[in-house]
Amino acid sequence: MEQLKKLRVLPVSALMTKDVVTIDGSKTVAEAIQLMKRFNTSSIVVKPRNEDDTYGIVTEKDILEKVIDPGDDVHRDPWNTPVFEVMSKPIVSVYPEMRLKYALRLMKRVQIRRVAVLDGDKLVGILSETDVLHAVEELPPYSDQAAY
Repeated sequence: MEQLKKLRVLPVSALMTKDVVTIDGSKTVAEAIQLMKRFNTSSIVVKPRNEDDTYGIVTEKDILEKVIDPGDDVHRDPWNTPVFEVMSKPIVSVYPEMRLKYALRLMKRVQIRRVAVLDGDKLVGILSETDVLHAVEELPPYSDQAAY
């Protein structure tokens, strides 16, 4: 249990994925799907178009809900739909020094599964629920017997 308490106060930078997959918003959804498959990821950060723009994100959920099965009145195909039409923007971000517990609370409050980690305006990583679960899985097992 003590290990879990220590994990909660770690900085986000300790658990974030540093090699973030990015894409230009003008690329197609099909190209985004190929990148997701190649890098075994469920989301891709969309790069800002210029210095006045912000980062976006496209997720598997975005693609499934907005392209693959968007409803009866909407018709899109992944080969002709640019990423910027289906991405979420702006992305929710945290700073690298933020404690993990606060980042998780933010994710819960805004109902998202990942946050971008920005150092100023520079993307330095992404923290996902999966990153946190993998860290928990690596903790040593808790034993009540130590208290006796």
